[in-house]
Amino acid sequence: MPCSPGGVAQKLTVRLYGKGVVPKVNDRGGSAATRYYKRRQGQLIFSKLDFLNGAFGLVPPELDGYESTLDLPCFDIAPEVDPYWLLSVLIRPVFYRRYRGMAIGSRKAQRVPVEEFLASVVTTPPTDEQQRIARSLAAVDAAIDGTTRFVAELRRSKYWLMRTLLTEGHSSYKTKLVPLPESWPIGRIASTVDRMPSHWKLVTLTKLAKLESGHTPSRQHPEYWNGTIHWLSLGDTAELKKLRVEKTSECVTQAGIDNSSARLLPADTVVLSRTAVRGLCSRLAKPMATSQDFVAFVCGPDVLPAYLVQLFRHMQREWRRLEQGSSPTNKTLYFSAFKVLKILLPPSEEQSVIAEIGESFDERIGIEIRYLEQLRHAKRGLAQALLSGRVRVGASTANGARAAGTVRRR
Repeated sequence: MPCSPGGVAQKLTVRLYGKGVVPKVNDRGGSAATRYYKRRQGQLIFSKLDFLNGAFGLVPPELDGYESTLDLPCFDIAPEVDPYWLLSVLIRPVFYRRYRGMAIGSRKAQRVPVEEFLASVVTTPPTDEQQRIARSLAAVDAAIDGTTRFVAELRRSKYWLMRTLLTEGHSSYKTKLVPLPESWPIGRIASTVDRMPSHWKLVTLTKLAKLESGHTPSRQHPEYWNGTIHWLSLGDTAELKKLRVEKTSECVTQAGIDNSSARLLPADTVVLSRTAVRGLCSRLAKPMATSQDFVAFVCGPDVLPAYLVQLFRHMQREWRRLEQGSSPTNKTLYFSAFKVLKILLPPSEEQSVIAEIGESFDERIGIEIRYLEQLRHAKRGLAQALLSGRVRVGASTANGARAAGTVRRR
């Protein structure tokens, strides 16, 4: 088995949950004493360390000759076994989770021995049936990959179009660009923006909208909970991905509002997550209260809530710049930043046009994401049916075989 010292190895690695084999980024060598072994296209490879997280893959043609240590062992696949069928079997949680009691090492560095893998028993249908199963699953994978790429392209298109609209205005209203009339330290959409349409304003947001916070009524008072007033909390963060927040997982009573610092916010209030998933933003479909994890703006007549949502959604880089905390999981957007935040303000009619364009993108992205979820659900059901043998697509017989009979270690 040819090998090379770590200092000159061109490495590969295996992603979790069957997500593929990729080059190891920014790592072309380790200790000179570490030995790396060449891997060939089409070989099966897995990570001992991440075996329990489905880190299996096939070496792609473009990584032929790349190397890995023995912690990423490689195997030749028997000619009568379809590689993609075998990979589909191995990346199913029902396969790799059964090894939980066989891993050795510390809790953070548990490895599944190769011998345990080679002792695995899998049911192998005839080769032609394996190939038909692999083609069926590959067709769904292709649809998933295509939809994933389409969603990414929609997001990129929205980003660049909204950047133009939010800084230069819509072409139907556009006038000449003029220098910013004052400094813009907090809220700048991009560091390179130093001009704005001459008919727009640069204004402190709190002059246009009332800044509000949230609170959690005491859990020690049951009478404060299970009421009729929707209460937005961390558990509802995903709702902010929608154009409007329609529901919450918990409700409070009027007594809970009256005996805490929580406030009942009107419909169309713009809410933004400032703690866990910072920067997620939407507007309320009905009156609600929120926890302290959110900041809220009750818009006045000069700023449209829909426009402010699109502006906030575009400001993700600015939110990352403004967040503070000792660790990535403990960062917060503090109220002090929102108190001095400035925004570019077009006339109301132009705000409406810009918001409508942004919402059209969001609606289409939401449709595609729901379709993507349906495809993934269908893939799981199809894989379960085909790989378990419950649905047959070929010959009617199947043979029990060990992994040692389907792969050969290299």
